[in-house]
Amino acid sequence: KPRQFSEKGVQPMVRVMDNHFEADGEPVLTYCLRYESGIELTVTNLGAAVVALRLPDGKPGADILLGYENLRQQLEPGPMFGATLGRYAGKICWGVCEIGGTSIQLSRSHGEDHAHGGIRGFDKRVFTLVRAEENAVTFRYTSLDGEEGYPGTMITDVTYALLDEHTLELRWEAVCDRATVAGLSNHMYFNLGFDPAGDVSDHLLQIDAPWVAALEEDGRPAGRLISVEGDALDLRTARRIGIQLERGHPQMARSGGWDLDYVFARTPGCVRLTCPETGRSLQMETAEACVHLYVADFGTMRYPGKNGALYMGRCGVCLEPMYISDCVHSGLGPSPILLPSVTRRSSTRYTFAWETKEREGIT
Repeated sequence: KPRQFSEKGVQPMVRVMDNHFEADGEPVLTYCLRYESGIELTVTNLGAAVVALRLPDGKPGADILLGYENLRQQLEPGPMFGATLGRYAGKICWGVCEIGGTSIQLSRSHGEDHAHGGIRGFDKRVFTLVRAEENAVTFRYTSLDGEEGYPGTMITDVTYALLDEHTLELRWEAVCDRATVAGLSNHMYFNLGFDPAGDVSDHLLQIDAPWVAALEEDGRPAGRLISVEGDALDLRTARRIGIQLERGHPQMARSGGWDLDYVFARTPGCVRLTCPETGRSLQMETAEACVHLYVADFGTMRYPGKNGALYMGRCGVCLEPMYISDCVHSGLGPSPILLPSVTRRSSTRYTFAWETKEREGIT
């Protein structure tokens, strides 16, 4: 049952719920924040993940995020719905990187490569609530030296803040006692339609990025950028997702669908997603060098989701603000090497819009 939480500075507008199971010997809890007359956010200390995000438009599918039927599923291999990814979200080929002239072998979590922080990345770790305010919570995780192969003990804070009735800001900061690799992201899957497990082909997507990071035939990062000019990858003006997928592109095929880094020419980089049917939209602005776009295509896999939903192909859009994949080798974009005792900070802002009045054809 929800209850008010008053310890450690949590104000009455933050509710905490006990999920009645533990991970790493710690209780898994969820916290609900709601801005008056605005969005309602539910997050959990398991993976510092976003569990739900509800718009107050009074229409079906008001929770616009894909998520698990039961949070215990997050401890298993899967889509990592809404979770924090770390220490490094992107792919590192062969799981090998060099730091200060020393070769470091990381865990190989995706075939022969390292991705999403490893076999048991931040998405499967229990964070500690360190600060809660009226419309914000901060979680902390201490990643010990050698975890998933990473050097140094790194302390990471992840903050979710409702800035107003329309705006969510996600902030992270990290500091380590040794040089390491640090580049976090978040794995929220959005579906702005009435059916929370429905096809997003009719969603309009715009990404203000002139390049994608190219893939080799085997799907690994090629270490170069290619222009999106004039082809199906070009999202500098709003395009219907389904139409672009039907047009196709060799890079889409190499990614196994649409699973690519879109690289910004400047920051903040901007992404817009709109569902014409519902009148819902989001705008994302990020300080990161790229956004990794994944139009959810789970192949033959089927995932039971919230409220009896069954997730399958094209049921969501994952937008991951992050460092460019394998930039430890290619040198593309900012370096993810975090030097000792230097605090790295990043932020991403999501602004949501909706229509509350009934429109023709919508009840």
